[in-house]
Amino acid sequence: MPPVFAHGALRLYLLAVLEEGPRHGYEIIRALSDRFGGTYSPSAGTVYPRLSKLQEEGLLETTLDGRRTVYSLTDAGREELDRRRHELTECPGEHHGLRSSPRR
Repeated sequence: MPPVFAHGALRLYLLAVLEEGPRHGYEIIRALSDRFGGTYSPSAGTVYPRLSKLQEEGLLETTLDGRRTVYSLTDAGREELDRRRHELTECPGEHHGLRSSPRR
């Protein structure tokens, strides 16, 4: 089965969602689902590993809010998003970087 997102697009969508402000994982998943009108809702198994990778790369930072981990952009994350923002809208043959047949 082909991937749901074009290569690297989910990473950029995660950064874009966090540009709106800090969020915990479930809020990020919900925001992505809302962004795509409910046609795609990423699983925790898709989102959390990518959030960890973005954190390792210095693009996100985390804080604890009770038992929840809250993710927010770093300056480096904002810079990457600004540099690559055009990729979110320039995905030929795709709708917002989503492949034509998203899995649910």
